[in-house]
Amino acid sequence: MERLGNFEDLKSEISNLKSSAEAVSRQIRGWTAALQNTPIRGQRHLNERTRAEFEQEKSRKAFQAALKQYYRPQEERLAT
Repeated sequence: MERLGNFEDLKSEISNLKSSAEAVSRQIRGWTAALQNTPIRGQRHLNERTRAEFEQEKSRKAFQAALKQYYRPQEERLAT
């Protein structure tokens, strides 16, 4: 559209639109890169075994966080 003479009066709007589209494209590329680096591979790879492994890992992390909260006051008390 920039090259066509009919849209000379819209040149700044077209430029703004191109900049916005490029920014969105960079953001989408960043999101896809982040998704590719996650341990969850998506619905087609999610079966009973992988779902159980994911839930077990989530449970393990929650348990470790709870242990840290439990031991923190005791460690502080022993440090004083």
